Amino acid sequence: MRILACFQDDQDEKIQAYADNLCGLLQGQISFSEIPAKGGAQRIKKEAGDRDLILFGEPKQSLLKQLLSGSPVHKVVNQTPVSILVTCRPRWPIQNILLIVRVEETDEAAVDWVCRLARPSGAKVGILPVLSSFPSVYAPASSEETALGELLSPNTQPGQQLRHLSRRLAQWQIEGILHFRQGEPAWQIRWEVADGNYDLIVVGAEPYGRWQRLLMDELIAPMMGWLNRPLLIARPVRAAQNSVGDKEHD
Repeated sequence: MRILACFQDDQDEKIQAYADNLCGLLQGQISFSEIPAKGGAQRIKKEAGDRDLILFGEPKQSLLKQLLSGSPVHKVVNQTPVSILVTCRPRWPIQNILLIVRVEETDEAAVDWVCRLARPSGAKVGILPVLSSFPSVYAPASSEETALGELLSPNTQPGQQLRHLSRRLAQWQIEGILHFRQGEPAWQIRWEVADGNYDLIVVGAEPYGRWQRLLMDELIAPMMGWLNRPLLIARPVRAAQNSVGDKEHD
């Protein structure tokens, strides 16, 4: 496991300690890189190389500067080709993880990271499917309760996906509990985070471009605007590596 921790020179010591603890949990190798205030996204993209995870310490910015130049973390997330962990107010140890499921290809990558982190830490895992973001073909107009039943049916693709992901966690003896909420996806996540004592949020990267994100319930960028704990945005691991969740448990 190869980790690159990227900071600016004014980063909090707590974030650097978090990086060291995370590296120990993953039994990986870590290197640190000081990034410039300008052009940081391009610098991180260049240094990502063959890394498995980028740990990004988001620099503190005034509201005026964010409005004028935009949040640097958005640029880093959009341009970094590997999984990235945004360390906003780090929480250690990792005892509770929230896995957000959207029935996308990158859900598999998110589960891979949950397995890597939850098994050695013994963390509990909450699984939140953001149901109202699913295609309307699965949701009859009668009621949200009826739509929920349809989505959990083994005859639907979302229902099959949820069962598959749950089995992968159980294979590694990871305690995963499904949580269901109603409403818009962004609010489902807000309510779940507010009610749960989660130390880390894990979600698959949105596998489409900027204009598609605007049309398809973009979640990650809005989350980064209010989330007050670390967020891991998972991308598929290189084909040369084994998928953690596909190994047999000893």
